[in-house]
Parts: sequence; structure tokens; C-alpha cells
Amino acid sequence: MSNASFKSIGDYFFTQKKQFVIPNYQRGFKWAVKKKGDLSAVEKLCVDLIKAQRDKNYFLQGVTVCEEDNRIILIDGQQRTTTLYLILWFLDISLFNKIDLCYDIREKSKEFISNLKDSNFDYHSFDPADQNQDVFYFKKAIGQIENTLSGVDKQFFLNFLLQKVNILYIVIDADKATKTFTMMNGAKAIMLPEELIKAEILRQISLSNPVSIAKDLNNNQDNITKEWEVVSKRSRHAREWDRWLYWWNREDVQDFFSTTKPLGFLLQFYFFKYNPRNIDVSFNNFKKLLNEKTATDIFKELRHLQKSFEDVLKEPKAHNYLKLALLCSEGGTTDTFDIINFFFLKKSNTEELSEYAKWRLVGATHKEIIKEGQLKEGEHAKEDKARLALRYLSNEFVYGNYNSLALRQFLRLNVEEDNKLFGNKGRKFDFSIYGDKSLEHIHPKSKAYYSKVSIDETSELISYFDGNNNFLDIEPTGAGWLNRDSLEQCSEHSIGNLVLLDKNENSKFSDKPFIEKKDIYFNVNESFKSRNLLHSIAVFSKSDWTKKDIEENQINFLRRFKKDYGISE
Repeated sequence: MSNASFKSIGDYFFTQKKQFVIPNYQRGFKWAVKKKGDLSAVEKLCVDLIKAQRDKNYFLQGVTVCEEDNRIILIDGQQRTTTLYLILWFLDISLFNKIDLCYDIREKSKEFISNLKDSNFDYHSFDPADQNQDVFYFKKAIGQIENTLSGVDKQFFLNFLLQKVNILYIVIDADKATKTFTMMNGAKAIMLPEELIKAEILRQISLSNPVSIAKDLNNNQDNITKEWEVVSKRSRHAREWDRWLYWWNREDVQDFFSTTKPLGFLLQFYFFKYNPRNIDVSFNNFKKLLNEKTATDIFKELRHLQKSFEDVLKEPKAHNYLKLALLCSEGGTTDTFDIINFFFLKKSNTEELSEYAKWRLVGATHKEIIKEGQLKEGEHAKEDKARLALRYLSNEFVYGNYNSLALRQFLRLNVEEDNKLFGNKGRKFDFSIYGDKSLEHIHPKSKAYYSKVSIDETSELISYFDGNNNFLDIEPTGAGWLNRDSLEQCSEHSIGNLVLLDKNENSKFSDKPFIEKKDIYFNVNESFKSRNLLHSIAVFSKSDWTKKDIEENQINFLRRFKKDYGISE
């Protein structure tokens, strides 16, 4: 049974004198989330209310609740109710004190909401590390409300809100609450699939130990104990899920995996493990799983996967090799998950992880590396990929022709230097540089020159050009100039004269000679992100950079490449 009626916001909050409860299966408070260039839902509501102040009536979407004794349990309408609650706090804290809003099993959320009633409460200092999702967005919402409503007449706006803003208030039976929640939110697509799956898992866990009320006291005590155990278990699962959500919403995690999904790759990778041909994170896909497994078993498996994700990012070398491999993914989700799956299976074997990443960096595929099945047309042995890469890197003009391959190899060399730190336990490499990567000429290309000979009917003409192909009137002489023609099997564009830098710092070097570049690099009075690149540091630690240094650097680079990839001289 259900019934519906229209209520003003004043009637909704103040005539019933009941506690508003956010049940455990509800998603976290998210209306304060902002996308680039857009207002948050909190800001949109505030702006709409400001525009509507002169209207006779203003209607919000309805709320669906079930009523139990002195509790109003919000089935649908949590986001609106919480936002209105925070608006009332901004407008009149004394009035706000008459409302009781409770986030059921979320202790931090409950504590924050309760503390708001204290006029001396400094909400900014609560959970300073922003580890709790609800609290983080509560604080964001308050800031957005204060900013958007800063110019309103508070008393006029409050009267308008309480008297002229209305909602449709729908009451349903308590035994239909969780089912209605799932159906309503699924039908309206308000909730993301990840949130629907969480709600259904918690609902299933709640039903996992059904009990009936016994007639005698002893049995009744047993039932109370069992019910308490179910509630406690559900509460633990909800808190654990929220912890996963917080982890996947960390900026460093999202950057590492290149995903902004609420639960990152967790659910999608779980479906991949279950059926690689169907990795769609959908509620229907999840319901198919429930035909074969219990919600409790699914949750345990998700917990195990989440731990694997966290473990592989926690250990520096695994972190570094996984990111190297992911940077070389073929672009498809399945290939990305093949990489992740390999690292989960081998996460305790650093040598195998290093080998896998190494071969990825020369373009070898997952199948070519693990030698799974017969290679098809177009597929090659990974050793062939390495020999081809060697040929490209040995070219006289790597720069401009094979930049991507060179950048990946320089990245590998810098990562390997980080892996040697702290007694070979390694340091997590800062991969943010890869988005800002740049190949820098160690000796300025503008200071290298070469000659072209042209012959007409009567004479031979020699013309000189610099490394930027600019014509030079005469043959350059003196310090700082480098004759490309005198270099053996290399040039200013060869691998021997290149180094990895942050592109934002490349311009600081410009066409300066090596000594000036070195001074800039090691000037500790100025921040220089590329100073964290240990392989690049080794280059700039040299006292000079001449023709001999370029040739030796090329020889050493190619020799190291051959050794690492097992290519005979």
C-alpha cells in the first residue's frame, strides 16, 4: 500500500517531528560533485530557488519514504533532503536545530551532521584529510550554498522556502522499501550501475538469514541476535564498499589507471574475470551472476580483487612496471585487462613483471609475450619486435622519425634507476611526466651544421646549413659548433644526443650550449621537475658534451638495449 500528498518544505521538515533516516543501501551524498564548466546539482537547486522567489508556488521532485514509528526512512529523495537540510543550516541554524537527519550506519556522516547543530563547530577542520566521501561532499555543498546564496535576503528566502516550495510526499510499506529503491532508481537511471549493484548486494545480504518472530522469549532472543548479526554484516560491507569508492576516486589512482569510473576498473575487471566476452558493468549482467553465486560470495571475490589492485600500486616496482605496460596498451579494454590480470597473477615475481613491461615497450602484444597459442598473420615473435626497434634506434635521425620509441626507452631507463633506490626496493616513479614528455637535444641542434655540395658546369659550390636546416653564409667555426659530417653513424638527432625531459622545462634550455643547460639543470634554487629523472641526471652530470660524448653515448645506449633484450652483437 502507498499514499501520496503534497507538502510544503515547512510541513515536510517540521510538522512531523520525526527523524529522517538515510538507509544503509543508499549511495553517498553526491549532489556537490561538479564537472568542468557545469554547476553542481546543489548550485542548480540554489539558482532555481533564487529565480523562483517571486512565484506563487515552486515544486520539487517527489520523495518516497516509509514511516516506522518516529522514523521517516528515505527511499528516494536523499540528495534533495540533505541539500535542503544544509540550505536551512545556512539560513537559520536555530530553526535547523529542530530537524533530525541521520545517516544510518555511516558514523562519520552522522557525526558531521550532528555537529553542525553546534554554532561553534568548524566544519572545515572535520576529517581534514577528506577520507570520508559523504563528509567531503557535505563540505563542498556548504561552500557552494554559501557562495550561491550569499546575496539573498535570508529571512525572505527562508519564508519562501518553507511556505511556497512543495514536494510530492509518497509513503510506501516498509517491506517494499529496498525493492522499490532498486526499481525506482533503475527505471529513472538516477543511480549508476555501480550504485545499483551495491544496493542489491546489501539487500541480498539483508535477506541472507531470514527469521520469523518466535512466540517464546528464548526463540525471540535468538532472532534478535541473528537480526543484529545481519545488520552488523551489512554495515561492514557498506563501509568497505565506500572505502573502495574512496580509493578509486583518489586523483593518483584515477591518473594511474586512466579512468574516472566511480569504482574504477573493479567491477568491470570482475566481469572480465567471470566472462571476458561480456565486461559490461550493468545491473542485468550482475543479476545473471546472482543466478550462480550468492551476494556474499561476490562481495568476497570483489574484496580479493580490490586488495590486488591496492597491493600492486603499493609496491614500488610492481607499480612502475604495471604503468609502463599500461602505457603500451593497444587501447582496448580487453588488452588493458590482460595486462592487469598478468600483474595480479605474477605480482610477487618482480623479474617476470620487468620482462613483461620491457617487451611491451618495443610493441610486443600480450599474446606474443606469454606465447599463448599459435601466432596469426601479422603477429611476430617478441624478439623480432626488439630487433626492429634496435634498427630504428640505431638510425642516424631518430629525432623526428622514431620519437615515441625513443621516449619509451628513455622512460624505461629512468624507471630502472628509480627501482635501484632504497636498497633495490625501489621508489614509485612519477609518471605524470609521461603526459608532458619531451625529447631534448643535449647538444643544441641549432649549433650543429652540415654541408651540401652542388656542382654546376664550371665550379663546385659548398653550402652550409644548421641543424634546423637554416642556410649559413659561411662555414661555422669556433667553440659551440659541431660538424655533423664528422660524426660516425650518428648526428645531433641520433639517440646519442637525446634525453628525456619534462616538456614544460624544455623551453628553459632552448638553444643554449651544454654548460648553460647543465647550470640550469642543477640550479637547486629553482624547481626543476626533470631533476627527478635519474638517467637524465647522469647525462647532465658530465663536464662537457662533445662529438666524442655523443658517439660514446650512442654506443652505450645501443649496447645496453642489446643486453636487455638479449640481442647478440
